Amino acid sequence: MSTKFKKIIFFLINLFLYFAPSLIFRGDNGYYNTLNKAFVPPIVFMIVWPILFIILSGVNTYLFSHKEEYNHKDFRMFFIFTIINYIFIFLYPLGFFVLKSLFLDYIFTLLTCVTALLITLECLLLNKKVTLFYIPYILWTVFASIYSIILYLNN
Repeated sequence: MSTKFKKIIFFLINLFLYFAPSLIFRGDNGYYNTLNKAFVPPIVFMIVWPILFIILSGVNTYLFSHKEEYNHKDFRMFFIFTIINYIFIFLYPLGFFVLKSLFLDYIFTLLTCVTALLITLECLLLNKKVTLFYIPYILWTVFASIYSIILYLNN
């Protein structure tokens, strides 16, 4: 199997894993629309998250395909933070759409933001140029954390 084909398969598997929570825990726009101070239209989330998942999958594919070039300890920490971050991404739709818990939503969103920052710092040690691709993710998770606490406090 060629290296290029392996990278494509890795990217697609990674992308599928990011989309898996939304396939398992279906979103309920009806619930979202009943919330006070829900000023961001649901379509925004449906546009932003797929873009971020594509970026994250691309960065992960690049970094994993060059892992021999990096300090093993730094790469291991990047990998651990990425797994932890994914767990919070996975839990978010469970807390929000299934359990309908705005408090859990806030906690999962905040922890996603914190782990996104940790991933970015680890990525900075691995590859400074690739770290730039994390800027939209950081900005979005900071916004999402603020937005989720607004929803929690107003509902």
